[in-house]
Amino acid sequence: MIEFSHVSKRYPGEYDALRDVSFRVERGEMVFITGHSGAGKTTLLKLLSLIERPTRGQALVNGKNLSRVTTWRIPYYRRHLGIVFQNYKLLSDRTVYDNVALPLVVSGVEEREIGKRVRAALDKVGLLDKERLYPVVLSGGEQQRVGIARAIVHKPALLLADEPTGNLDAMLSDELLDLFLDFNRHGVTVLIATHDLRLIGRAGRRVLMLRRGELVEDTGPAPPLAALQLAAGDPLLRAKRDA
Repeated sequence: MIEFSHVSKRYPGEYDALRDVSFRVERGEMVFITGHSGAGKTTLLKLLSLIERPTRGQALVNGKNLSRVTTWRIPYYRRHLGIVFQNYKLLSDRTVYDNVALPLVVSGVEEREIGKRVRAALDKVGLLDKERLYPVVLSGGEQQRVGIARAIVHKPALLLADEPTGNLDAMLSDELLDLFLDFNRHGVTVLIATHDLRLIGRAGRRVLMLRRGELVEDTGPAPPLAALQLAAGDPLLRAKRDA
């Protein structure tokens, strides 16, 4: 599904956001990417979503070399991808329904099918009764659920989430984790970038740890305690947790 081979990403000013990163994620896996702020988590997701391109190395998704995807083909590539953002990125002048429908409208899906899929996605995240509301009247947790519904409405094979619980309390974070676990049980490959050690421990899935742009640990399939102990061993993450 995903294969990084000696991938590096350098930004202007000789800043290496990723350095010689290699790993493989199989179809249907759920993987947490962790590390302190600036470790390279978001950059890695940007490479997978073709917001950025690698400076060196090879990044493959379903055997496709992302460096060779032409600009005009990027929207087609993203049709198989769902992205969840920390700050939601909802359109404030559109209803919940319209926000969730946007990927389908852009893809030219027939209106009746759009209605069917949007309501199914909203039902999945528990917001079917909110479809006529605007984002401004929703809580942070509800806005993130709208973002998740938008990410899954086109039934992506790969779901990327960048600090999806960063603005939420523990109870809401657990509810969102349950959604991601459910998507994964239905065959969706899920990558979540987070520094939430409690969430990582509760999920008990594979953990990739980045430090200063380098992949320093890969647990493989890990039980909850092992995953949590690994993350807790990073002093920078531990300081963030204890702050």
